[in-house]
Amino acid sequence: MSDIFNMIEGVFPNTEILLIYYGGSIAYGLDSYSSDKDVTVILDGFRGNLHITLGEYDLFVFAKDRFIQRQQFDESIIAYHRAAADNVMSIERTLIYINPSFQETLNQLLVFEDKEFMLNHIAAELEYGRMRFEVNTNFKSHYHVFRIRGMVDHYEKTGKYELVVEEPWFTKMMDFKNNWDNEIAQKYVEEIKEQLDYLENYRNEMIHNGLG
Repeated sequence: MSDIFNMIEGVFPNTEILLIYYGGSIAYGLDSYSSDKDVTVILDGFRGNLHITLGEYDLFVFAKDRFIQRQQFDESIIAYHRAAADNVMSIERTLIYINPSFQETLNQLLVFEDKEFMLNHIAAELEYGRMRFEVNTNFKSHYHVFRIRGMVDHYEKTGKYELVVEEPWFTKMMDFKNNWDNEIAQKYVEEIKEQLDYLENYRNEMIHNGLG
């Protein structure tokens, strides 16, 4: 077993580990030497969900039922976690461990209708993104606005909602992500707000036209 598995097993005794995989920038293929190492952990015999930092890892720990609810965009899960539901899309590359007893459940969660997932994902990002933007216009997490905007363009081109960020959004996303804490980020403040508005209008039009 990996060191991560052994660490989690030691921190959460009397639970059964069902799934461990990398989330965050690693899941989205955007990691660099300075990126956090986010790890999603699913446990049986655990209740609720928890964010805990252990050494170099940020662990996002979910009970089995809470993880399933997150992937179904259940509103009992806060928008912060629902907005990360797309991090399973790269799990073939980011998987650390899966318990054979959880494989069928995971397979079922990985099968979704692209349009429905996209509209739910946009809703979660709007709720979380607008809240964060009102607090501070220069949070690093605002790069997700450009990321999802590019994924929407990709959906419009292909009918697939997946972790592909079309240009010019990929370039804007990376520029903001790499410069969120300096003066370069200032040129994106209005555009972030504009794209939040675009995503909201896009989602509303899809629903109004019976496409959602």
